[in-house]
Amino acid sequence: MKFNTKVYQLPILCFGLFLLNSCATFHEQKGKDMTNSISDEIENKKLNHKFILIGDGGNANDTISEPNFKFLKERISNSNENTTVLFLGDNIYPKGLPDSLNVNRNEAIEILNKQLDLVKDFKGQTFFLAGNHDWYSGLDGLIEQKNYVASALNSKKGFMPRNYESIDKVEINDEITLITIDSEWFIQDWNKYNKMNHGSEFRSREDFFEEFRSLINKNQNKITLVAIHHPLFTGGAHGGYFSLRKHLFPYKNIPLPVFGSVINYLRKTTGGSPADTQYKVYQSLINRLKTIATNQDQVIFLSGHDHNLQYIEKDGIKQIISGSASKIEEARAVEPLSFSVGKFGYGVLNVYEDKETEINFYTTENKKEELAFRRSIYKEKSYSEIYPRLNQDTISTSIYSESETSKGEIYKFLFGKHFRDVYSTKIEVPVAYLDTLYGGLTPTISGGGNQSLSLRLVDKEGKEFVMRGLRKSPTQFLQSAVFKDIYVKDKVKNTYIIPFINDFYTTGHPYTPFIIGNFTNALGINHSNAKLYYIPKQNVLGKYNESFGDQMYMVEERPGDTQLELESFGKPDDIVSTQDVLFNLESDDKYSVDTEMYLRARIFDFLIGDWDRHADQWRWSVYEEEGKIIYKPIPRDRDQAFAKIDGNLLFLLKQTPALRHMQSFRKNFGHPRWITKTAFPLDKAFLQGTSVEQWKKVAQEVVEGISDELILETFSKLPIEVQNKESHKIQEVLKERRSKLVDFSEKYYYELMKFAIVHGTNKKNKIQINSTKDNVQVVISKLKSQNNEIIKSYNYDPNVTKEIWIYGLDNEDLFVATGDKSPILIRLMGGEDHDTYDIQSKNRIKIHDYKSDLNTIQTSLNTDKILRNNYELNQYDYRNVPLDIMTFMPDVGYNKDNGIMVGVNFRIKKQKYYHQPFSHDHQIRAKFDFATSGATLEYLGKYKDNSRRWFYQFDLTATTSNYTQNFFGFGNNSDYNEKLFKTNYNRVRTEQFFVKPSYAYAGRNGGSFLVGPTFESTKIIDTYDRFIDSSPENDDYKTQKYYGFQAKYEFENFNSKSNPTLGLHFMMHYGFRAFTQKFSENHSFIASSLGFIVPINQSESITFETNLYGKTMIGNNYHFYQAADLGSNNYLRGFRENRFIGRAAFAQSSDFNFKIAEINKGLFPLSIGLSTGFDYGKIWQDFEKSDKWHISYGGGIWFNVLETLRLKVNVYKSDEEMMFTFGFKVGI
Repeated sequence: MKFNTKVYQLPILCFGLFLLNSCATFHEQKGKDMTNSISDEIENKKLNHKFILIGDGGNANDTISEPNFKFLKERISNSNENTTVLFLGDNIYPKGLPDSLNVNRNEAIEILNKQLDLVKDFKGQTFFLAGNHDWYSGLDGLIEQKNYVASALNSKKGFMPRNYESIDKVEINDEITLITIDSEWFIQDWNKYNKMNHGSEFRSREDFFEEFRSLINKNQNKITLVAIHHPLFTGGAHGGYFSLRKHLFPYKNIPLPVFGSVINYLRKTTGGSPADTQYKVYQSLINRLKTIATNQDQVIFLSGHDHNLQYIEKDGIKQIISGSASKIEEARAVEPLSFSVGKFGYGVLNVYEDKETEINFYTTENKKEELAFRRSIYKEKSYSEIYPRLNQDTISTSIYSESETSKGEIYKFLFGKHFRDVYSTKIEVPVAYLDTLYGGLTPTISGGGNQSLSLRLVDKEGKEFVMRGLRKSPTQFLQSAVFKDIYVKDKVKNTYIIPFINDFYTTGHPYTPFIIGNFTNALGINHSNAKLYYIPKQNVLGKYNESFGDQMYMVEERPGDTQLELESFGKPDDIVSTQDVLFNLESDDKYSVDTEMYLRARIFDFLIGDWDRHADQWRWSVYEEEGKIIYKPIPRDRDQAFAKIDGNLLFLLKQTPALRHMQSFRKNFGHPRWITKTAFPLDKAFLQGTSVEQWKKVAQEVVEGISDELILETFSKLPIEVQNKESHKIQEVLKERRSKLVDFSEKYYYELMKFAIVHGTNKKNKIQINSTKDNVQVVISKLKSQNNEIIKSYNYDPNVTKEIWIYGLDNEDLFVATGDKSPILIRLMGGEDHDTYDIQSKNRIKIHDYKSDLNTIQTSLNTDKILRNNYELNQYDYRNVPLDIMTFMPDVGYNKDNGIMVGVNFRIKKQKYYHQPFSHDHQIRAKFDFATSGATLEYLGKYKDNSRRWFYQFDLTATTSNYTQNFFGFGNNSDYNEKLFKTNYNRVRTEQFFVKPSYAYAGRNGGSFLVGPTFESTKIIDTYDRFIDSSPENDDYKTQKYYGFQAKYEFENFNSKSNPTLGLHFMMHYGFRAFTQKFSENHSFIASSLGFIVPINQSESITFETNLYGKTMIGNNYHFYQAADLGSNNYLRGFRENRFIGRAAFAQSSDFNFKIAEINKGLFPLSIGLSTGFDYGKIWQDFEKSDKWHISYGGGIWFNVLETLRLKVNVYKSDEEMMFTFGFKVGI
């Protein structure tokens, strides 16, 4: 076989460029914009605090690291109490602290002691962190290491985060906060450890992110150091940057040239190692932390992990890596503002009294210590602008200008009228200056929810207030609610997205939040007391003048521990968050919620149509009564009451799951499951013990409490300028809803109780379940208590409740089930520790517990034991509630053979007990090809089993008789002359039906596998004057049916779904088919593909992408539509679909992609790029000898919107014709 080797030259050249671009060294490197920037004044500044950064000291017993430890000991000994020593993880190589029976135990202790000796007699603070190697002896080994270090340092905070926590903080002083994170906790597979998060308030990764966001926000006025073993950015091996040494000696000192480069290349593109930044779980950690911390100048990340010293500034993030305490590896200064050196050493971070912060890297080589790098990395901005005071007590102003609310009739038809006129109506408002308001207020912390920016204020007595702008923030909404893992604020602020979202905000009436307190006061519901002011930019605001001032603000008391004397908060003993309430309810039975008050608040939500009632929209008054703690709700942020979400296009958009809960305030209530979506999990947690009679009673009380007179009085408190027909209409609708409130409350009760979710406490409990035909009673009591004290008792009616989930939570619990058969399915989740199950009931019961806990189980015939070390199934999370989600996505494309293709993708995802990622997942795709009038219907169903990663899959495809597949004859040299024959000549009408059930697996890093039987039916439709009629390979015009078997493995890992710059895809597929009427007529096939994309330059604006494909048939009994094929649908983009078919096929397509522009203004943020590509491929057929390789070349233009939508238009040329295609890809 002859083959022109030139076709290999392009991929080899690009592979070489990639290796060159990733080359790391031991010597110092600096980015093109990096300087050792230190001001002369810094030498005379007074030091506030010093941090000595020691990373990856786990090789401390190796003599090569002794000089470095000697200099470290000297520096620490010469440091005073205003110094903190941070050990940044990987404290013991290679596998952390093994158990006492392990032969390496003594050596591990010796390594740890050598590091502890560095801080012996040290007067300052010392903190150890965990690295990935510290987890390699399991969670028990890590906890033992934490206890050993804490004991040696005589400090419970000696190893941070403490105990089983994932995140913790240390207040170094009034100017500096240290946040500590166990990053390996996030990356670990939690199913390995049933004690994961034991006793922690943060039991999910979302809890962790929310706590990190909160800590960053609370410490925005302080230097905030984030100590985390895994860096967000790195130019070392864990970031995919390897030295020449690593390419030649990838494993120890064994020379493996070329092979070593392939290993490194696969390591970078696959993210196969959990220790590397491309690993999917690690990447998800990086993305969210970056998004939260971007442009927070006071935040500095401190890491180890890579065995070198690095400083990197990128995307508004400051990253320090000090990981060469006992091992060294090469690194590269990748970013313009970056430094790297691969020598033994450590970092010293100095924070001065004016908060200026500098990083120093010291290297030790040849028994000498040198200052390798020094740079000032933070200076606090000064704000000196003087703002003149307005000489007036009131001002006539509006939220929006008239030009912002003036819309045409077509726009109003599509997007509605909303309350636009109210937003541009000028009202008379008091002018407020903070230095006199409430006796004088001082701004402290800025923040905000999903829509508003807020500023916390404190008066002279320490009482806290909050001001929120009536003009909400579109960027806040996009960043916090939509793009949680991509920082988009700077990209969208000058685009049409901003005025569009501003216009959408007019769906909420801006002034009704100020009057709702009049209603809640009458109903006995706690509330704040909002006041409306115009707050100009002013000197007191200082740095906050950048984001606040010169508009109207709501100012109200902040529900917290500084406002405990406030009557409208109930004058409680304390005020806490929803997270605190939920955690304490699990911890001990002494905590409870005032169910009736919460129920009254929720029914009032129904009445006013307030659909935005998520957990952060509540605070809780705390009362201690005779040793019991009672929580009473304080609802807050009533922005979505009386919403007016009209418009025909918005009506369609509201049918999507993300927006469906956004209900308009209309006379008729919406579907009870959706209008209450955000509060549904809380309702499940707090309202389980209620009865329908109680709901109706409280609803009736609300009806009677909201009288016509009260409605009139309340709405008269609106600004006089906006007391118009809109406000009158709201009143009329409110009265109509009031008349239906009892009925709706009853309807929602039945929706809420379809699935019951109850739990015990983290103490020892007895859970008794007694079933009858008409009732299931669940009684939770203290285990072994002298008087059998009952904690909770519930009764469930089979006509209402279909399933009960009962969580025992932590500690040893006893489950006892008795009674007759009931229609209600019961699930028992034991949780941590040894549990006992005594099941004598005839009812259907499923036991879910950790297999490793060795529980005691006595069961009846109707009991299923599902013992899996599955964290998500065994742990209680109030957010895991049943929900059915339907999504809709259009599908449009074009190519020559199919013409314009229009389709639709439906997806119905059912989330029940097997919640993540689904219980059932149904995907339906319908497509119509205009060129052939052919239609295709595809169904893919996935059904979870009891495991975390495995599921049953059902794949079905059916086509109409007009569906076509091309046929040009077998072989690499088959004829095609477009001038002689029309496009239809080679089209073969086929009616197909495929069914492929399988058992499938989806891994956490992109790997997937399926195996199962297949059934295929294909009928060739007789069509006059087509190539198939004259072909010697003509198949019979009858239905051909096959049964068979398939096994398929795929791996995919890209750094972006819609616009990747790095990643790899691999597929291997084996299939067997046999003719249903004669088994001997069978064949097999093996198909495989490999594709990758890598950046060619440092900015990643140029990438190289290539895909290789091969398929071979085994046996001779196959039809043309089953053969190996190449064409525009298979890697030869300049030819028609299925252009060449035969026994075997091979092809490669390669592209250079160039990002040529990034436009952050206009309709929406847009990246524009060009691509140029080259394909080659060949078919092998038994009767034919051919040395010809088919070639096509061309290019295209692509558009990418916010890393979520990619539109691509391609034109490719071959020696036969030119092919034009377009399509789009969604990658949220």
